[in-house]
Amino acid sequence: MATQRTSFEPGLAVSTIFDQIGPLQEQLAQIVVILEPIQQLSELASVFEPLREFEERIRDLAKVLAPMHNFQDQLQQVLKQFSPLETLDQELSQLCLSFRESLSQLATALEPAAALQDRLVHLCTAFEPAKALRQEFSALARIFERSSTDLPH
Repeated sequence: MATQRTSFEPGLAVSTIFDQIGPLQEQLAQIVVILEPIQQLSELASVFEPLREFEERIRDLAKVLAPMHNFQDQLQQVLKQFSPLETLDQELSQLCLSFRESLSQLATALEPAAALQDRLVHLCTAFEPAKALRQEFSALARIFERSSTDLPH
């Protein structure tokens, strides 16, 4: 009975081991495709600083206009006696309504950004293992390194 001896092929052995993670490597490769839109999102984030400055100016304006609210409340008490002031009351009400609507629209426009931030927090948690795994696999790769003096001549 003849024994058939097969030769050991290191490359084939290693590729067989790593074939099982091929689909995972393909998924990781998709991350590169996603990096460009993420860069675009990073650039879009520059909108927040001017919005913060605008919010501060509106907050200052609201403080200046606070006495107007008090005036309008007092005006409402005497409107029946001084009906010509109704126009002023209506204009003040319209001014407040316009501010409220514009600020509400701005808040609504920020909803997708706030939702994105929530998702990014979730993604940060989901991708947290990436750095540790990269370091661990790199350390494992160094274990298999051989210096040029260790190689046969």
